[in-house]
Amino acid sequence: MSQAQSDELKHVAELCQKHNIHTVECIIVDNWGVPRGKRLPTEQFLRNEGYGIANVVHTWQPRCEIEITPVQEIKDIHVQPDLSSFRVAGWAEGIGVVLCDTYTADTHQPVDIDPRQMLKTTLKKFADLGYSVNAATELEFYLFNPDGTPLFTSLQCYGINKGAELEPIILEIREALRKTGMLVEASNVEYGPSQIEINLRYSEAMKMADDTVLYKYIVRLVAQKHGLVASFMAKPILGESGCGMHVHQSLVTKDGKNAFDANDGKGVLDSALMEKYLTGLMAYTKDLQVVNTPTINGYKRLVDYSFSPTQVTWGLDNRLVGVRCINGAKGSNRIEWRWAAADAHPYLVLNGALAAGYEGITNDLPLPEMVTGDPHPEDKWDRLPNHPAEAIDNWEASAFARRAFSDAFVDMWAAVQRVELATFASQVTDWELARYREII
Repeated sequence: MSQAQSDELKHVAELCQKHNIHTVECIIVDNWGVPRGKRLPTEQFLRNEGYGIANVVHTWQPRCEIEITPVQEIKDIHVQPDLSSFRVAGWAEGIGVVLCDTYTADTHQPVDIDPRQMLKTTLKKFADLGYSVNAATELEFYLFNPDGTPLFTSLQCYGINKGAELEPIILEIREALRKTGMLVEASNVEYGPSQIEINLRYSEAMKMADDTVLYKYIVRLVAQKHGLVASFMAKPILGESGCGMHVHQSLVTKDGKNAFDANDGKGVLDSALMEKYLTGLMAYTKDLQVVNTPTINGYKRLVDYSFSPTQVTWGLDNRLVGVRCINGAKGSNRIEWRWAAADAHPYLVLNGALAAGYEGITNDLPLPEMVTGDPHPEDKWDRLPNHPAEAIDNWEASAFARRAFSDAFVDMWAAVQRVELATFASQVTDWELARYREII
């Protein structure tokens, strides 16, 4: 153990003693973005030995079904807590929480299909260029009664009265987030019935990815305490607003300045670096569709005029495009990546966006025309796949995806996605029964 690691472990031990921590939740995140792991008594956790777990957490279906994938050998991998991510839990007394990475059990090398490890690799590439990355995720969710009905059925977007009714629940969520080390900027009722958004302030990209995992976990826990179900499903109510994950991104120089603030851009953007970064996002949008929209349900979110982008477009302050560039913001210039659904995997979404931006910076890629006004009636803008099969084909054929995520992950995720699609195709739905049973 290095001196830095030893100092970190000592700091964590002091926090555990100060806050009477008896249990530490050691979380890894599976291939669907679901937190998994084990709870360790604090004494065992502080031995810093980690624990073993089956490698299927990186290859199974969303409800833990184990299907044949290119990673077929089921064996143990080693889970090692990343002590820099340790927090005192804000939702219960005596609990600590830490995010973990996975390693091969025999050689102790990073598991090449571990999403958190992939994001670490991409962030290291930016560090080698002299930049760190700031990010902020914006996620919406719905609150449902146990019978599946929405908590309220009217549209109350930004409603202060409705927000006041919900404040006993939302305040508890905000406080749990704050006590777990996250800075909450605001909360509001969103555009769907019983839809809520809580915004976190930006932070370093890995911390933001970890925060997003814990944010979703905390929202669900607090909702359960109130007898409710919180859902980040992309389109839980047909005909109503979907749930997205917007990702704000900016690069930071070694002296702590926003690298997108440089007034050296030749076009409408203030920054030549931001423009280069943007070219990568635009070049690889369709390659990343199965990361940004991982579930079959997510394709029902992709509807024109729903503020869920359906075209490969970018613009300035325009919420009908896929990438919104905020410039002239006096220290807050950034890019907002608007394609991902709220049920997407935070590490995978961030890794995909940042890897695309990196390739834009390090390669000479073209920048498509900027959108002004409404892009939806225009045929000239490339459209995202509206069916998983096309998106899977794009992903599997993408040399960029293989560079950004590894061959093993691309092949595994394509196989898992095809199993999910085949499973859905084999089901008899309520729609089919209602439409055909009594008529045909």
